[in-house]
Amino acid sequence: MCAENDQNSNQETTQKLTWKQRLKKFLTSDFDIKHESNEKVAAAIAVGVLVGILPIWGFQMMVGVAIAQFFGLNRLVVLATSNISLPPMIVGILYGSYQCGCMIFDDSPTVSMDGISLDMMLASGKCYFVGAIILAIISAVIAYIISFLLLHLLRRKTQQQ
Repeated sequence: MCAENDQNSNQETTQKLTWKQRLKKFLTSDFDIKHESNEKVAAAIAVGVLVGILPIWGFQMMVGVAIAQFFGLNRLVVLATSNISLPPMIVGILYGSYQCGCMIFDDSPTVSMDGISLDMMLASGKCYFVGAIILAIISAVIAYIISFLLLHLLRRKTQQQ
């Protein structure tokens, strides 16, 4: 009977350790990007930039992690790059989004601090939202190309050494 209790406690310990090991592997798997391909890391960076610029404020990180999980990308890289809309960058992102939308709708951008009203904001909202989607896609493609090339060059140099 004592042997059965010892065996049951050993099985419980093994189950706890395997659960801890699985949790540790899940939490630490994103910190190791050495073994991931350049395409996957570049795609994770592009997804982070895309989601960071999209006008889904408050949900950017959640959507980014969901997309990363769905496509098997590195969640940590997506989270880090989705923080592109930090306060110093947000002004340029908002203005660039509005300018892109104005180019699409053939509107002339009328940005002046004197005539700001709710009607003006609603009228230019479509320019902003469409422009933000276009800017996000263009920025994600550029981020993918740049990060892929940099990863390819930097990883090749480290392999040669």
